Amino acid sequence: MHAVISGGGIAGLATATALAGLGWRVTVVEVAPAPRRGGYMIDFFGPGWEAAERLGVLAALRRRGRVYAAARYVDAGGRTTGRLPLAALAPVAGGRYFSILRPEIEEALREALPPAVEVRHGRTVVAVEQRADPGAPVAVTLDDGAVVTGDLLVAADGLHSGVRRLVVGGEASLLRPLGFRTAAFICTHPDLAARLGDEVLLTDVVGGQVGIFAVDRERVSVFVVCPGGTPLPDDPRRAVVDELRRHGPWAAAVADRVPDAPWQDVVAQAVVPRWVHGRVLLAGDAAHAVSLLAGQGASLAIAGGVSLADHVAAHDDLDTALDEHERAWRAVVEPVQRSGRRAAGAFVPRHRRDLWVRRTVLHAARLPAVSRGLGSRLIGAATH
Repeated sequence: MHAVISGGGIAGLATATALAGLGWRVTVVEVAPAPRRGGYMIDFFGPGWEAAERLGVLAALRRRGRVYAAARYVDAGGRTTGRLPLAALAPVAGGRYFSILRPEIEEALREALPPAVEVRHGRTVVAVEQRADPGAPVAVTLDDGAVVTGDLLVAADGLHSGVRRLVVGGEASLLRPLGFRTAAFICTHPDLAARLGDEVLLTDVVGGQVGIFAVDRERVSVFVVCPGGTPLPDDPRRAVVDELRRHGPWAAAVADRVPDAPWQDVVAQAVVPRWVHGRVLLAGDAAHAVSLLAGQGASLAIAGGVSLADHVAAHDDLDTALDEHERAWRAVVEPVQRSGRRAAGAFVPRHRRDLWVRRTVLHAARLPAVSRGLGSRLIGAATH
């Protein structure tokens, strides 16, 4: 059996490894000319933990991971307004919790790819052809004119999936914007990294959120979230610089280090009525993006690839396996999407009273019982 996977990100690489483990030959088509290095820090926990262990990459992820002691909130004057002890989250997750850069997850997955997986960088899918006969192979045309035929095409090419557009149609009715846009970058700033240490810095102002993490002794990872949608700014660097300077001295310290083209996108979820279209399967963010507000996108991407392989292994008929995978996996991801939608209204304070509420909660979090309860709510909201 041969699978063609569009997208060499987390979902695509995890699915490639999982299917190769069943004896499949896999071709991964990735638009980026080389492995991506940029990205943002995420928290890794949830169903992807066991899935990563089964794929043999958990140890590599943990080596790259970091455990931060606390999240410190600062106002526009640079003053600390509260701390959230992140150590409270690990026990709630059974010790299965750490932070890691998104490209480092891809790096660990790439290193674990079996020989049966071929990765073609710098290529995109431009056409998909399926015959009406049940079980007929799918023909995938690439932008260089090559035609790759497979028993299955997996669209793991992200929130703005090109394969989804070819097979299902435009994304206007398939994406649910949550009212924000985001940007992220990594820069070198040894002084700031030293000042941050093992604390995450989050700004506490109205109308936006900036997060800054020390990656190591030299680099920091920065994300910016602010109200907005499409179209995205024509000059993303200027938009990020202006937003950083609005958040006070900590955020302003990295304003002059924003790259010319920081990663940016709208914060949205993919809500697709059907993931299986003949021998084409939508996967990862292309099928069920949960958004950064819900968390667990990377965890679900890995676990989704393992779920697919499990159903393929359990059924002699591939069409039945795809249908059963979709049915089972929707029951996992849709509650996470709902939690992300609930979180959207509270993620960025829109009024000064919202700041007051958050600061009150953070003040109470200094008590161990409240801290444990808050950790349970944060982890539980993202897993149920």
